[in-house]
Amino acid sequence: MSTEYAQKQHDVYRITGTRVSLDSIVYAWWAGQSAETIAQSFQVLTLEQVYGAIAFYPAHREEMDRYLEH
Repeated sequence: MSTEYAQKQHDVYRITGTRVSLDSIVYAWWAGQSAETIAQSFQVLTLEQVYGAIAFYPAHREEMDRYLEH
């Protein structure tokens, strides 16, 4: 599995190899859901992918904050 957990496809950030948007993971995390709960909600994702997506946000904070404003 790739360790690149998120990528931009057609101006939308998605979890690599899936159609799940990074937004949905970030918003669930902000709402207080655990990574395990998020992984259960998005059964196509592994727990590693969820944690990777959560870690992607602070690693790219400025770019992600601009993206999430739209």
